[in-house]
Formats: sequence, structure tokens, C-alpha cells
Amino acid sequence: MLEKLDMLYDEISGCQKCPLALERIRPVRDTGDPRTAAVVFVGEAPGANEIKHGIPFAGEAGKKLNTYLEMAGLTRNDVYITNVVRCRPTANGGRKNRTPGKEIPLCGGWLNRELEIIQPKAVVTLGNISLKWLCGKSCAIGDCHGKLIHAGNLSIYPMYHPAAAIYKRELDGLIRSEFVELGRHLGRH
Repeated sequence: MLEKLDMLYDEISGCQKCPLALERIRPVRDTGDPRTAAVVFVGEAPGANEIKHGIPFAGEAGKKLNTYLEMAGLTRNDVYITNVVRCRPTANGGRKNRTPGKEIPLCGGWLNRELEIIQPKAVVTLGNISLKWLCGKSCAIGDCHGKLIHAGNLSIYPMYHPAAAIYKRELDGLIRSEFVELGRHLGRH
């Protein structure tokens, strides 16, 4: 499995499907051991901190995610983390992040292949982009968060992106309670 993931990452590193390839330093790779991970978390796209460190959720949203993982009885060592989009979508000449758009269908195939290799027992989508990619455009995080969805052979648990609690602080309590529930579902509590 690890060899297949390494080969996939080599392909991703050579990807030229969209303009992000021209600006990227390197695509952000997954973290965690897929052989032992209790669950796969799928985010949206890397930001500046993720590019700098080469791993998903390395910035403020990553700090929030670490806190939420603890509430579920998990650590980063217990999970596998990846993104739908592997390169940083930018605006204002690269100074700001932007929500990925046209890159999603170009990059989403990499995620599909990654999940085929891993064959996870459970997937937690973090935010709308990963939810819509894996479950279809009719799913919206505001309607589906915290509810188990079966899509193909995947059991998907949609959750708000940790950054949502940074921008809308009133979501923090809800996200915390859903991570506690996730921990129960995984037998961590």
C-alpha cells in the first residue's frame, strides 16, 4: 500500500493539469499511516503554512484540528489526513489563499485513487469541498454535518472545516460536540 501511495504522490508531483502547477513549490502530501489509521480526514486545499511545512493542516486550522482530534480520543498518529486539491490556490499575486474552483475536478481524481488504495473504514470530510466531491453537489455541509452518509463503498462523516470555527466562533461548540460523537462512533470513548 505505501509503495502505491508513493507512486501516486510521484504522479501528483509531476501534475501539469492546471495553472497551480506553475506557481507551486511542491504539492502537499498526506500525513499518517494508512495501514493503521482509524479514519481518513479529507480537507479542501493547502494554505501558505501547509506549503511551508509540506503537510496538511499545519496552520491555525491545524491547531484547531489537533484540539478536536483530542476531543475524539485521537491524535494525528491515529489518523490519515489528505486534501482534495494538492497545491495552494492563491489570489492577489499569491499573497492570499482562495477557495479552490476549477482545480477540484482536475485534482479530485488523485483523491479518488488515494482512497481506492487505502480503502478506509471511515472518511471524515472537512468542509464543503471534500463533501461535495465525495458525495455529490447536492450535499451541503450546513445540511449534512454530523450525519453518516454512505457513498459508494465509503462511510462518510461530514464535518465543518476547523477554519470555520476561526471565522464563525459560534460553530466551535457544534464542531467540538461532533468530534466527541465521532470518537464514540469509533469506540474511542
